[in-house]
Amino acid sequence: MESELQRQAINYKAVFISDNRHIGNLLKKALNNTEDKDNIVVVSVGPSTLFLDILAKLRKNNKKQVPIAFILINEKNNFATKIGVSSNPVTALKQILNSVHPTSYNLGLVENAQGTNEQIFTDELIVGFSAYVTSLIKSSKFYSLLVKYHLTFIAEFCAMTDAFINQEAFSVTTRLSQKYNFFKSSFSIHVKNQPFLDDENSAEPNNLQLEIITNLNPFSYWFVILARKFKLTSKVPFVHSFEQKKIHLVINSLEFSQIDNRQLINKFYDAYLKSFSYPFWFDVDSVSISEKSNS
Repeated sequence: MESELQRQAINYKAVFISDNRHIGNLLKKALNNTEDKDNIVVVSVGPSTLFLDILAKLRKNNKKQVPIAFILINEKNNFATKIGVSSNPVTALKQILNSVHPTSYNLGLVENAQGTNEQIFTDELIVGFSAYVTSLIKSSKFYSLLVKYHLTFIAEFCAMTDAFINQEAFSVTTRLSQKYNFFKSSFSIHVKNQPFLDDENSAEPNNLQLEIITNLNPFSYWFVILARKFKLTSKVPFVHSFEQKKIHLVINSLEFSQIDNRQLINKFYDAYLKSFSYPFWFDVDSVSISEKSNS
């Protein structure tokens, strides 16, 4: 990648981050020492967690939205795939260097009512059953071994059986547009971000998609899977779907949760979930389809 930057005579500064706790200070120092502050693009090279940490610090410490881009190393994620960013580092760099203007995409934000650090998600926030299944697979040596030997379906089936035996229903309260909704027997919550703006000429973010599943059991679970496949979940009485730019979510019991496939500690929720748009520096269509497919 360095040779490509030098070949195109790109003015850049590389900062090595050994501890994510120092990201804020490193960014502040780098941005303050840059002469042309109106033409800055911050590029994260590494895992998606690094990109999200950098983005959070940029939002917190800068009044102006500084465009951002990312190059993932040995990692794929749903957000990058959806917007068309290559998983090949050199191809992703070309998509960045070929860009002449930023493109805004939607992201999700979890803002705790207690005022603790906010969390950004690119794809989805999951609470309850699905997050519990993922936790069981990652924490069990037996399930991890099954996944290692490409027996993922068996690992997931066994973990789901465990989850159905041990998962207890929990109460959820949501507030959307000043209207409260109460669910006493919740098992699974999905909050989905849609990355593309409805109107490319507008910075107005799209709604988040909230799905709450109640009264879940092994039979109803497979019924939901089939309903999703045929896009009929709106007809299922125990699947509750909403769309809103801002959602107040309250869960008064410790529940498993994950953000973008990253497991979180078991936690209560009293949080505002918001959709926002942010400028990214990519021209995803500037490379050929064959280059993308070879990534």
